[in-house]
Amino acid sequence: MEKLNIKIPLANRLYPMKINNSEEKTIRLAAFKIQKMLENLKVKYSVKDDQDLLAMCALQLCVKIEKLDLKKDGLDKTVVDNILEIKKSISKIL
Repeated sequence: MEKLNIKIPLANRLYPMKINNSEEKTIRLAAFKIQKMLENLKVKYSVKDDQDLLAMCALQLCVKIEKLDLKKDGLDKTVVDNILEIKKSISKIL
């Protein structure tokens, strides 16, 4: 797989990356969303330091990931419970 060298702008800096061609769109979209999040945080909290904004952004993104993980775990348990109920039902029939 061919690698692509790109530079991603975040918080007034350029970050060089070597990525797979197939990842470029996803990475650029993620960087765009992070940049928008930084701009929103800057306005909302009147924070001027880019490092503080990046830390706040990282925290918000991690909170979202944790919430999704908890939701996924709950869904996984529900699926397993449903499978067990179906298995019991099938066992009763047989």
